[in-house]
Amino acid sequence: MKTNAKKWIAPVLVLAGLGVAGAAIADRDDVRALKGAKITLVQAIQAAETAQGGQAYDAGIDDDSFKPEYEVSIVRENRSYDVRVDAVTGEVLGAREDNDD
Repeated sequence: MKTNAKKWIAPVLVLAGLGVAGAAIADRDDVRALKGAKITLVQAIQAAETAQGGQAYDAGIDDDSFKPEYEVSIVRENRSYDVRVDAVTGEVLGAREDNDD
């Protein structure tokens, strides 16, 4: 039994290390995106709530595009929406219903 456990220790440690390294890279990307933002997260939430007519329950900086954007999750009439807000101008770029449940 001890031999089988030893076989799994190295792969588990390698995978755990990759997970931590991936999180560190994501954090750096988020910091870089946030440095480019001209509006605050609170302002982005307010813009998204006004545009979508609902209540925010989650929000964060999104570094997947070429310029910083906030993604705000809004609930309205028992439906969830993801609203993208330009982190430089504060303009609401779009919204889509979130059906990922």
